[in-house]
Amino acid sequence: MASQTTKRSFDAVLLDLDGTLMDTIPDLAHATNAMRIDLALPPLPEAQVATYVGKGVDNLIHRALSADLNGTAPSQELFDLGRKSFHRHYHLVNGTKSVVFEGVISGLQAMRDMGLRLAIVTNKPTEFTLPLLERTGMAQYMQAIVCGDTLEQRKPHPAPMLHACALLDCLPARSVAIGDSINDALSARAAGCTVLAVPYGYNEGQSVQTLDVDDIVDTIEAAAHWVATH
Repeated sequence: MASQTTKRSFDAVLLDLDGTLMDTIPDLAHATNAMRIDLALPPLPEAQVATYVGKGVDNLIHRALSADLNGTAPSQELFDLGRKSFHRHYHLVNGTKSVVFEGVISGLQAMRDMGLRLAIVTNKPTEFTLPLLERTGMAQYMQAIVCGDTLEQRKPHPAPMLHACALLDCLPARSVAIGDSINDALSARAAGCTVLAVPYGYNEGQSVQTLDVDDIVDTIEAAAHWVATH
Protein backbone atom coordinates (compact mmCIF):
# COMPACT_ATOMS: atom_id res chain seq x y z
CA MET A 1 0.00 0.00 0.00
CA ALA A 2 2.86 2.38 0.83
CA SER A 3 4.44 1.85 -2.58
CA GLN A 4 1.21 3.01 -4.22
CA THR A 5 1.24 6.30 -2.31
CA THR A 6 4.87 7.05 -3.25
CA LYS A 7 4.54 6.12 -6.91
CA ARG A 8 5.59 8.95 -9.21
CA SER A 9 2.72 10.68 -11.01
CA PHE A 10 4.69 11.53 -14.15
CA ASP A 11 6.86 9.66 -16.63
CA ALA A 12 8.09 12.43 -18.90
CA VAL A 13 8.94 16.12 -19.10
CA LEU A 14 8.57 18.09 -22.34
CA LEU A 15 10.72 21.23 -22.38
CA ASP A 16 10.62 24.33 -24.51
CA LEU A 17 14.04 25.72 -25.49
CA ASP A 18 14.16 29.47 -26.21
CA GLY A 19 13.25 31.46 -23.11
CA THR A 20 12.82 28.32 -20.98
CA LEU A 21 16.21 26.61 -20.96
CA MET A 22 18.25 29.35 -22.60
CA ASP A 23 18.33 33.08 -23.19
CA THR A 24 18.80 32.97 -26.98
CA ILE A 25 17.71 36.56 -27.61
CA PRO A 26 21.28 37.90 -28.00
CA ASP A 27 21.89 35.53 -30.94
CA LEU A 28 18.43 36.01 -32.44
CA ALA A 29 18.65 39.80 -32.16
CA HIS A 30 22.09 39.79 -33.76
CA ALA A 31 20.89 37.74 -36.74
CA THR A 32 17.68 39.76 -37.00
CA ASN A 33 19.47 43.09 -37.10
CA ALA A 34 22.17 41.81 -39.45
CA MET A 35 19.31 40.80 -41.77
CA ARG A 36 17.68 44.23 -41.48
CA ILE A 37 20.98 45.97 -42.20
CA ASP A 38 21.47 43.74 -45.27
CA LEU A 39 18.10 45.01 -46.47
CA ALA A 40 18.88 48.68 -45.70
CA LEU A 41 16.57 48.72 -42.66
CA PRO A 42 17.57 50.21 -39.29
CA PRO A 43 18.33 47.78 -36.43
CA LEU A 44 15.72 47.11 -33.75
CA PRO A 45 16.19 47.16 -29.95
CA GLU A 46 16.95 43.73 -28.53
CA ALA A 47 13.92 43.98 -26.22
CA GLN A 48 11.66 44.52 -29.23
CA VAL A 49 13.10 41.49 -31.04
CA ALA A 50 12.40 39.44 -27.89
CA THR A 51 8.66 40.11 -28.26
CA TYR A 52 8.77 38.63 -31.78
CA VAL A 53 10.07 35.23 -30.60
CA GLY A 54 7.83 32.21 -29.98
CA LYS A 55 6.08 31.11 -33.14
CA GLY A 56 9.08 30.00 -35.17
CA VAL A 57 11.79 31.57 -37.29
CA ASP A 58 9.61 32.44 -40.28
CA ASN A 59 7.20 34.30 -38.00
CA LEU A 60 10.14 36.11 -36.38
CA ILE A 61 11.34 37.19 -39.83
CA HIS A 62 7.87 38.42 -40.80
CA ARG A 63 7.60 40.41 -37.59
CA ALA A 64 11.13 41.78 -37.84
CA LEU A 65 10.76 42.88 -41.46
CA SER A 66 7.56 44.75 -40.66
CA ALA A 67 8.63 45.77 -37.11
CA ASP A 68 5.17 44.58 -36.10
CA LEU A 69 4.18 41.95 -33.51
CA ASN A 70 1.24 40.96 -35.74
CA GLY A 71 3.69 40.11 -38.49
CA THR A 72 2.18 42.15 -41.32
CA ALA A 73 3.38 40.22 -44.35
CA PRO A 74 6.18 41.81 -46.41
CA SER A 75 6.33 41.06 -50.12
CA GLN A 76 7.34 37.52 -51.00
CA GLU A 77 10.52 38.84 -52.58
CA LEU A 78 11.50 40.76 -49.44
CA PHE A 79 10.65 37.82 -47.21
CA ASP A 80 12.75 35.42 -49.31
CA LEU A 81 15.72 37.81 -49.19
CA GLY A 82 15.25 38.30 -45.47
CA ARG A 83 14.96 34.59 -44.77
CA LYS A 84 18.15 33.81 -46.68
CA SER A 85 20.01 36.58 -44.87
CA PHE A 86 18.68 35.62 -41.42
CA HIS A 87 19.61 31.96 -41.84
CA ARG A 88 23.13 32.87 -42.96
CA HIS A 89 23.73 35.18 -40.01
CA TYR A 90 22.06 32.92 -37.43
CA HIS A 91 24.15 29.92 -38.45
CA LEU A 92 27.26 32.03 -37.77
CA VAL A 93 26.16 33.25 -34.33
CA ASN A 94 23.91 30.42 -33.04
CA GLY A 95 25.04 29.53 -29.52
CA THR A 96 27.86 32.06 -29.25
CA LYS A 97 26.00 34.63 -27.15
CA SER A 98 23.16 32.50 -25.76
CA VAL A 99 23.22 31.70 -22.04
CA VAL A 100 21.80 28.66 -20.25
CA PHE A 101 19.56 29.92 -17.45
CA GLU A 102 20.54 29.28 -13.83
CA GLY A 103 19.09 26.05 -12.47
CA VAL A 104 18.66 24.38 -15.87
CA ILE A 105 21.50 21.84 -15.82
CA SER A 106 20.91 20.92 -12.17
CA GLY A 107 17.19 20.62 -12.91
CA LEU A 108 17.71 18.39 -15.92
CA GLN A 109 20.09 16.22 -13.91
CA ALA A 110 17.54 15.92 -11.10
CA MET A 111 14.82 14.91 -13.57
CA ARG A 112 17.08 12.30 -15.13
CA ASP A 113 18.00 10.97 -11.69
CA MET A 114 14.28 10.52 -11.02
CA GLY A 115 14.05 8.30 -14.08
CA LEU A 116 11.97 10.77 -16.08
CA ARG A 117 12.16 10.74 -19.87
CA LEU A 118 13.01 14.16 -21.29
CA ALA A 119 12.25 15.78 -24.62
CA ILE A 120 12.75 19.16 -26.24
CA VAL A 121 9.64 20.53 -27.96
CA THR A 122 10.57 23.75 -29.74
CA ASN A 123 9.44 25.86 -32.68
CA LYS A 124 13.09 26.43 -33.62
CA PRO A 125 14.11 24.64 -36.86
CA THR A 126 16.18 21.45 -36.58
CA GLU A 127 19.19 23.02 -38.30
CA PHE A 128 19.54 25.49 -35.40
CA THR A 129 18.24 23.34 -32.52
CA LEU A 130 20.61 20.38 -32.73
CA PRO A 131 23.87 22.39 -32.84
CA LEU A 132 22.64 24.59 -29.97
CA LEU A 133 21.83 21.60 -27.75
CA GLU A 134 25.21 20.03 -28.50
CA ARG A 135 27.15 23.25 -27.81
CA THR A 136 25.44 23.78 -24.48
CA GLY A 137 25.71 20.17 -23.28
CA MET A 138 21.94 19.69 -23.03
CA ALA A 139 21.63 17.12 -25.82
CA GLN A 140 22.85 14.37 -23.49
CA TYR A 141 19.76 14.74 -21.29
CA MET A 142 17.20 14.34 -24.09
CA GLN A 143 15.59 11.14 -25.31
CA ALA A 144 13.63 12.98 -28.02
CA ILE A 145 13.77 16.31 -29.85
CA VAL A 146 10.78 17.77 -31.68
CA CYS A 147 11.58 20.89 -33.69
CA GLY A 148 9.55 23.45 -35.57
CA ASP A 149 9.99 21.56 -38.85
CA THR A 150 9.59 18.02 -37.49
CA LEU A 151 5.86 18.09 -38.27
CA GLU A 152 3.62 20.22 -40.45
CA GLN A 153 2.20 21.82 -37.28
CA ARG A 154 4.08 23.86 -34.67
CA LYS A 155 3.11 25.02 -31.20
CA PRO A 156 0.48 26.25 -30.23
CA HIS A 157 -0.92 23.20 -32.09
CA PRO A 158 -0.93 20.13 -29.81
CA ALA A 159 0.70 17.86 -32.44
CA PRO A 160 4.33 18.52 -31.36
CA MET A 161 3.53 17.64 -27.73
CA LEU A 162 1.67 14.50 -28.78
CA HIS A 163 4.53 13.50 -31.07
CA ALA A 164 7.04 13.93 -28.26
CA CYS A 165 4.91 11.73 -26.00
CA ALA A 166 4.77 9.07 -28.71
CA LEU A 167 8.56 9.18 -29.16
CA LEU A 168 9.01 8.80 -25.40
CA ASP A 169 6.34 6.09 -25.23
CA CYS A 170 4.42 7.91 -22.53
CA LEU A 171 0.87 9.17 -22.09
CA PRO A 172 0.20 12.93 -22.27
CA ALA A 173 -1.67 12.63 -18.97
CA ARG A 174 1.57 11.42 -17.35
CA SER A 175 3.69 14.16 -18.92
CA VAL A 176 4.62 17.64 -17.71
CA ALA A 177 5.27 20.36 -20.26
CA ILE A 178 7.41 23.31 -19.20
CA GLY A 179 7.57 26.53 -21.20
CA ASP A 180 7.60 30.30 -21.04
CA SER A 181 4.88 31.35 -23.48
CA ILE A 182 1.29 31.13 -24.59
CA ASN A 183 2.38 28.84 -27.42
CA ASP A 184 3.69 26.29 -24.92
CA ALA A 185 0.66 26.57 -22.66
CA LEU A 186 -1.91 26.20 -25.46
CA SER A 187 -0.07 23.30 -27.07
CA ALA A 188 0.41 21.38 -23.84
CA ARG A 189 -3.09 21.99 -22.55
CA ALA A 190 -4.67 20.84 -25.81
CA ALA A 191 -2.48 17.73 -25.76
CA GLY A 192 -3.66 16.83 -22.25
CA CYS A 193 -0.37 17.45 -20.42
CA THR A 194 0.18 19.09 -17.06
CA VAL A 195 1.53 22.57 -17.75
CA LEU A 196 4.20 24.54 -15.88
CA ALA A 197 5.55 27.97 -16.82
CA VAL A 198 8.74 29.81 -15.96
CA PRO A 199 8.42 33.58 -15.41
CA TYR A 200 11.69 34.78 -16.96
CA GLY A 201 11.11 33.97 -20.65
CA TYR A 202 9.67 35.90 -23.57
CA ASN A 203 5.93 35.17 -24.03
CA GLU A 204 5.67 37.80 -26.77
CA GLY A 205 5.95 40.58 -24.20
CA GLN A 206 3.07 39.36 -21.99
CA SER A 207 3.14 38.21 -18.35
CA VAL A 208 3.00 34.46 -17.72
CA GLN A 209 0.46 35.22 -14.99
CA THR A 210 -2.15 35.42 -17.77
CA LEU A 211 -1.49 31.88 -19.02
CA ASP A 212 -3.64 28.81 -18.41
CA VAL A 213 -1.06 26.73 -16.53
CA ASP A 214 -1.09 24.43 -13.52
CA ASP A 215 1.70 26.34 -11.76
CA ILE A 216 4.51 28.84 -12.24
CA VAL A 217 7.98 27.69 -11.15
CA ASP A 218 10.97 29.98 -10.71
CA THR A 219 13.55 27.70 -12.33
CA ILE A 220 13.92 24.33 -14.03
CA GLU A 221 15.44 23.06 -10.80
CA ALA A 222 12.26 24.18 -9.02
CA ALA A 223 10.25 22.43 -11.73
CA ALA A 224 12.10 19.17 -10.97
CA HIS A 225 11.13 19.55 -7.30
CA TRP A 226 7.51 20.28 -8.34
CA VAL A 227 7.38 17.09 -10.40
CA ALA A 228 8.93 15.06 -7.57
CA THR A 229 6.37 16.28 -5.03
CA HIS A 230 3.19 16.08 -7.10
